[in-house]
Amino acid sequence: MKIKLIFYIVILLSTLCNSCKENKVSQGKMLDKITEKQTNKKIYDIPSNLKIEKQEEINIDSDEAKEIIITAVDKNADYFYEFWFKNDKLLYEFKYYWGNVNKKWIVNLDNDERKEIIRMQGYADADDIKCIIFDIVDNQQLPLLYFNPVLKDTKYPNQYLWAYSNDVKDLIVNNKNELQVSLNNIKSLDIENSLPDNQKELPYIFFNGQSSQPDMKISSIKKPEFMTVQSIINIVQKNLSTTSSEKNTQQWIGKYSCNFLRMKEEYADPRAYAMIYIDIDNNIATFKLESYLEDLNEELVVLSSNTTEIVLAEKDNKNSTFTIIKKNEKYILDSLYMNKLLGEKNSYKIEKN
Repeated sequence: MKIKLIFYIVILLSTLCNSCKENKVSQGKMLDKITEKQTNKKIYDIPSNLKIEKQEEINIDSDEAKEIIITAVDKNADYFYEFWFKNDKLLYEFKYYWGNVNKKWIVNLDNDERKEIIRMQGYADADDIKCIIFDIVDNQQLPLLYFNPVLKDTKYPNQYLWAYSNDVKDLIVNNKNELQVSLNNIKSLDIENSLPDNQKELPYIFFNGQSSQPDMKISSIKKPEFMTVQSIINIVQKNLSTTSSEKNTQQWIGKYSCNFLRMKEEYADPRAYAMIYIDIDNNIATFKLESYLEDLNEELVVLSSNTTEIVLAEKDNKNSTFTIIKKNEKYILDSLYMNKLLGEKNSYKIEKN
């Protein structure tokens, strides 16, 4: 009798132990699932042929929903691509040439609902860094102002230092959203190739930071003051009517053309292809599109130009732009006008005749 009782007790204890183990395993599996679910990151849809460089969270319009910026590069490292998402939807897509310097600041400089983008981009080893303030117009970045960067380091009071990208921490802006700037320094460090045709000089914009090259001093510049970005633009901007004789605009004079597939679903039909023609003559230009679907002609004006880029726009609509970029003797056309017409974003390889 005692033996049977002991036997039943052993079986009961064994059953209880197994039940506890199964319960712990079950709880463990549930915990793993919860942890996995909590740590999963949102996967955003970008082209599979691009490699993601970084992902950032910013707020460009000051509402509660933040934007996600994903920066990617193509396999040949020719271009950077930025994809801006808001509420899981693609908000903006920007494209620019690759460089080993690629920094930006998002700052409200004109008191509107959308902040501006300040960028430093280029090649540090070649001292070929372009510093530009951009605004976003019709889903495209438009350059407002090219400038020289100055660094203020508390270790070196009363000295103005050249602002190398790795030394910069933040832009100096007061509570009125005004920039600290020094003007009328035309003979200082303006680089001819960096000066766009629509600016008389590169203003000096000030940043805070810690200098790694304190011997790179900027001497003989005018006393800085706080000014709005629009006031700075008004001072340094040239009258567009006077830019026709400028060297940088002159180099763009010529005829450009390209052939592209207009109706993708009819690619086997010769009528599915179209021709783009752009004729640039000083500060005016013409655009022509010939296709089976349309025959369009537009008069354009030059908004800005330098040795690597010219921005054109419809005469009566400055937001409808045509941007031609030159790299290694090749030309690429990006156009808000074409994007709106076709309902998609494209770049076009064009030839200069």
